[in-house]
Amino acid sequence: MCLGGPAGAHPHVFVDARTGFIFDADGQLEALRISWTYDEFTTLILFESLNLDQDGDGQFNDADRAAVIEGETNWDPEYKGDVYLEVAGQDFPLGRPEGAAVTLENNRVEVSFDLPLSQPVMIGDMPAFLRLYDPVFFYAYTILPTVGLGTLPEGCQSQIVPFEPDAVERVLQEKLAALGREEAPTQEIVGRLFSDEVHLTCG
Repeated sequence: MCLGGPAGAHPHVFVDARTGFIFDADGQLEALRISWTYDEFTTLILFESLNLDQDGDGQFNDADRAAVIEGETNWDPEYKGDVYLEVAGQDFPLGRPEGAAVTLENNRVEVSFDLPLSQPVMIGDMPAFLRLYDPVFFYAYTILPTVGLGTLPEGCQSQIVPFEPDAVERVLQEKLAALGREEAPTQEIVGRLFSDEVHLTCG
């Protein structure tokens, strides 16, 4: 992602996320459907950094949408999009965004796209885990119930498991809140500690 954020505590950017699962004709999981809706301040940063809505009508034209899609889905090779899929206890490789779209609703930018798996995989009754998190916790993702992001095959079900901090995690959150925008947490992959999860089972 190309966004900056305000000075102050970690995290700086807040994203409402929705997730969906795309299966092929053989019942294998072949792609994820991801939607990010940015907070209003971050949306304002996007408007300024990409010079969006130059005619001031409060709507995106094709050039606006293309600029957002380029900035938000043309990822650097090492960037994983803050999307992590675990199947059978192992991290499962993902491809690059496809079919991206952009909307503007209630003064918030929403970016959606499909993220193909490196190869289709059969999901059994042992859950697959989908997590959205920024390793350095600059971005905070809240996974919301899926609306219009695809239906699951018969026998499959998904469940959002929201992050609920324990006492130790609350102390760590307070320490992170004291960090400025230019400071990075010393603990590696700290964002995973605070991530919501989606559990997918088929059986």
